[in-house]
This record gives sequence, C-alpha cells and structure tokens, in this order.
Amino acid sequence: MKRTLLSVVISSLALLASAQQYEIRANITGFSNGTKFYLLDPELNTNIDSTLIQNNHFLIKGRLYDTPKSLWVMTQADGHYRYVTLLIGNDTIDIKGDIKDMPYGMIITGSKTQDEHNLLISQTGPLYKKRNELVEQARALKGDSAQIKSKVIWKTIGKIDSTTTVVIKDFIIHNLNTYEAVAELFFMKGTFKDSLQQMYNSLKPEIKQSPFGQRIVTYLKVGDKLKIGDIFTDFEALDQYGKKHRLSDFKGKYILLDFSTTYCGPCIESIPDMKNIVKKYGDKITVITFSGDGSKDLWLTGVKRDKPTWLSLWDGKGIYGETPLKYGTNGFPDFIVIDPDGKIINNWMGYGKNDDGRGSLETNVEKILAKNK
Repeated sequence: MKRTLLSVVISSLALLASAQQYEIRANITGFSNGTKFYLLDPELNTNIDSTLIQNNHFLIKGRLYDTPKSLWVMTQADGHYRYVTLLIGNDTIDIKGDIKDMPYGMIITGSKTQDEHNLLISQTGPLYKKRNELVEQARALKGDSAQIKSKVIWKTIGKIDSTTTVVIKDFIIHNLNTYEAVAELFFMKGTFKDSLQQMYNSLKPEIKQSPFGQRIVTYLKVGDKLKIGDIFTDFEALDQYGKKHRLSDFKGKYILLDFSTTYCGPCIESIPDMKNIVKKYGDKITVITFSGDGSKDLWLTGVKRDKPTWLSLWDGKGIYGETPLKYGTNGFPDFIVIDPDGKIINNWMGYGKNDDGRGSLETNVEKILAKNK
C-alpha cells in the first residue's frame, strides 16, 4: 500500500522531533534501587528532570537547548553529593561507571561536545581529586599542631591550583574553537585580557553566538570592573511588580547594593541583617538587592520566601549579565556601598557571624555609617 503524503509528513516530523531530543542512558553501579537522580542546570539552579535508578540503570530524555550547555547529573547518597558534569545539547549519551568513580572517573560517550569536556576533565580531574582530598584532611585536623599542619596542606593546595590554571590555559589555547574552551575562557578572561578580543574574533559563528561566546561579548562590552573610589555605573531592572527602577533614582543617600541568588546559603543567612539595617538605618541608607538568578520564577520564589522590606531587582540576564560583570561579582553574596555622591566606598564578598554572634553585614554597615557621618 502506498503511503499518503500526510503520513510521510507526520513520520518526518516525528523523526525530526526525536532527533531534537536529548537522551541520557546510565549504567552506574553502587546505588540502591530507587535512588533519585536529577538533571540540573547549575546556572539557573533548576532541576530540568529527574528519574529513579533501578538495577544500576536509568534513563532521562526530553528537549534541551539549541546549543550545548553545562549540566550536572547528580544525586545524594550516604550523606554525600554524587555527580557528573556534562556539556551537551540534544544528544544521546551513555554514562558508565561506579559510585566511586564520580565525579571525574566516569566514562561518558556519544556527544562531540561531551568529548571536548571529557578531554579537559581527563587533565584536570586528578588535580581536583587530590585538592578535595587535601581540603578534607585540613578540615579534619585537630589539636595544638593543627594550625601548622593546615598551613602546610594549604601551601600544597595552592601549588595544585596553580598547576590547574596552567593546564586550563593550555587547553584553551590549543582547543579554542570548541564550546568547552570558550566556556573556560570566560572564567580565565583576566589571564587573556590583552588578547581576548582577538580570540573571540577567531571563533566560528556558531560558537560566537552561543551563550559561552556571548558572555565574552558582554565582558568586552562592559570593560574594566568598578573598584573602590569609582563612580557607580547605572543600571535598570524590574521589581516583583514589573516596575522599572534605575540605581541613579536613589542617589543622594548611601546605597547598600547586594548581589545575591535565591538558593545561595550565605545570602539567605544575611536576610535578617538586611532587615535590621532597613529598620535601624533606613533614613540614611537604601538597601537594594540585585538578583543574579537566571530564572524569573526562581527569583520570585526567593522574594516570596524572604519577604524583603527593601527593593529586590532582576534584569533577566543572570550572573553573566552586564551589571554583575561591571561590578566585579565573582560570588554571592557580594556587597557594595555607594556614598550619597555616587562613589563606591566599600566592597566585600560573603557573609558570616562575628565573635559576638552578630551578623558581619550589619556591623560593617554600622562602621561605615559611623565613619562617614
């Protein structure tokens, strides 16, 4: 029987849809039946999908991005996070290995971009593994000699970090026109500052237009990051009601600019401090949170949870947008204090508790305000 034109079209569309899907097939030993695995987008801090392992096997499939992206397949077992890192688009890949091989010893095949990622991991994985072992040793030290022994260990860790940097730099130079190399190039951008534009110009069009390539474009666009003593750079972003705000709208008072993300632990811990600052010093200083979340829903989840008594803003560009790059944000939370004339007078990253139990953010702001009366 002859196939009708309609049936041919339907079959072709079905094949096309299938070809545009990803499929992750795993054969991993060492996990109990029913252990839940997640496919995580670490940039958005979002679970794309999940599945349960049965008889050492699981399958995750669906529709991914048009260009390759860095993803994790991860789970939690015996109180530890177990994961493997991927660089894939809508590819079919196979993951094989044992629980003890995670994260750097797994065999992952089936994708050209994953092969590129595997090549770098084969060079850096042993270094990361040794570094993690030494960090655990340092944390476990106790007794009178702990400080001296810890100093020796961290000196060794420093040497490993230097070696890792050299390895990644060499990988970028010799594999520049790959997604993996350009992804790493962004994080090594300071090392290649003088040649970055030329390196970008040499990329293939599809890599230039990828999210990895566009991060380089953004960095080149914003120029040098701001430092203490510089006048602030203005930006525009939305509050949770959709209203636009500009940083310049608040010039004339001190501004505490807080770069954070919804599920950053120290960011969450700093919330009570910021509420206290608003309550005690709201007439002197304006608190503004700038969210680095890539997802609007994720940002709004944090707003709903934390109930900030100050502005929380989002521009939809994530942690690699112009504003975080211009302000030099490399981690979260990142705090910047701007004086009434618009000059940056202080900047620090992280949050913790002082010896007296008070939050470091609140005490820092108190000192700054007292010093600049």
